[in-house]
Formats: sequence, structure tokens, C-alpha cells
Amino acid sequence: MSSPSTQIPPSQPPASNNSPFNPANVRVVLCHTAGQANIGAVARSMACFGLEKLFLAAPLAAPGSEARNWACAHGLPVLNSCTIVPTLAEALQGTNLAAGFTRREGHDRHQMMSLPEFHQHLLNSPNLGGLALVFGNEESGLSNAETEACHKLVNIPSFGSLNLAHAVSLGLYELFARERAPELVHSEQHELASPELRRSLVKAIGEHLAAMGYPSHRSTLTAELVKMANLLERARLEKWEVNYLGGMFKQLRNHYESALAAPPPD
Repeated sequence: MSSPSTQIPPSQPPASNNSPFNPANVRVVLCHTAGQANIGAVARSMACFGLEKLFLAAPLAAPGSEARNWACAHGLPVLNSCTIVPTLAEALQGTNLAAGFTRREGHDRHQMMSLPEFHQHLLNSPNLGGLALVFGNEESGLSNAETEACHKLVNIPSFGSLNLAHAVSLGLYELFARERAPELVHSEQHELASPELRRSLVKAIGEHLAAMGYPSHRSTLTAELVKMANLLERARLEKWEVNYLGGMFKQLRNHYESALAAPPPD
């Protein structure tokens, strides 16, 4: 499947060209996937975390319209460029580490790592190169043969079997986005106010209070503004909150001056 390339911003800047956190080195491999919805939802999740390489090993059906609907516009570039191969071995060609995600333990399965442990393992392997994250069929998970093809097994603790797309999303978040969660929030509403903006607010509040005759007690306006500046610094206000407070004090002053200018009642 192919379509015009769409650039998806990486969710974690690579430490080096061979870093396992470099999106160019990471692929998600789905084995014997049955559900079109799951394939599409996985593509969408990968796009959200900056990954582009989706491999389908012996899927029960090629992605169709249902998969495209679940991928939505954001995940379509990933879905449309996915690679379909007949075996897991072919899906792992060109990688240096394959990590199988499984919930089941057993005598034939070697010791599993938790997601945080696997994340630390990747941090300790800055020049690892190609990384494959391998997920099994929705009903049966990874077979023993498939787990044997993986170098590491990773477990996501749960009280039951997770939906395939949910398991992929949890794994990608833990590995590629957890430590950078604040950076993934692009809204101005979550931008902390700069020291300069806080100082401008304190200055404006001082001018408004002076115009209204504050303070009327024994303190001085300068002393009160020092307290205000300290309070604003400890509050860690966001940019919009500083603007909100500035507008509030400006309106209070306007109402005060309007009241002073109003003719006295008869």
C-alpha cells in the first residue's frame, strides 16, 4: 500500500541516528491481526506518538475501508504505507532488537520485563539501531514460536486482556512520550507565564491600586506589591491566567473611575 508521504513530527528527538528512540529506527509489528478496526486504531496511535513504520505479519485480511475509518486522517499516512509480509521473521528483518508484548506467562516463556524496565533497557542502549515492537493476535496473543523469535518479552500488567490498540497505545506512551508529556501539550493555555509577564502584571496592578487609593492602612503600596510578586511566583500561573488577572484589575479600575465621575444622586 502506498500514498504520498506525510511528515509526522517525532515524539522524541533522537539521541543519535542509531538511537532506539529515533522514529526512523522503530517499527510496530502486528501478528495475524483479525480486526480491521484494530489495525486502523494502531495506525492512528502510532501517528500520535511520531512513529511511521507499521508491519503486518500474516494479517487475516489486508487493511480496507474499516481500517481507514479507524485510522482517521491523522493515521492514514501510517496505514497507507504499512508493509504486509507473510511471516514474523520477514517483519523483523533489519532490526537489532525485537520486543514481544504479552500478558501470559508460562514455563516456555523467558523472564518478562515491565514497561519501565524495558524503557530503561533502551536508555542504556543508545546505539541499538532497529527496534521492533511485536504484538500478537487479538484472541490468542503471541504464540510460543513468535515469543521465541523475540529477544525480550514485555508485560503490561492488567486484570484482563487489553484490546490490541489499547496495548499498543500504552506501550508507545510509556516508551516514547511519558517523560515528554508536558512538551506534547501545544496549547497556549498550558504555557507558564514568563517572569517578564508576571512583572508587567504586578506593575499594572500597582498602577490600578494607586489610582484607587490602595492601601488605606499603614502598609505602603511598594510593600504590598512585593507580597503580590512573591504570591504570583509561587502560584506558577499560566500565561492566560496572568492575562485574566490583568483584565480583571483593569475593569475594576474602570468601574471605580466611572463611579467617581458619575454625578451625585439627587
